[in-house]
Amino acid sequence: MSSEPEESANISPAVRWGLGAVLFGLLAVSTASAKGEWWTIVGAIVCGAAACLFAARAIVAARQSR
Repeated sequence: MSSEPEESANISPAVRWGLGAVLFGLLAVSTASAKGEWWTIVGAIVCGAAACLFAARAIVAARQSR
């Protein structure tokens, strides 16, 4: 067995940030569709903001990798 990592295991930072954006976006949607109490609404807003932050980081990482 080789101790070298496989090429398929190398994930670019843009993809990682993009996946984080998608996951936080899904979390925001699922939180927003909950009962609608004040803390679920705040949680949805926080998750949505985190999704936007991760998406911006993904765009920056993609531009830097060119």
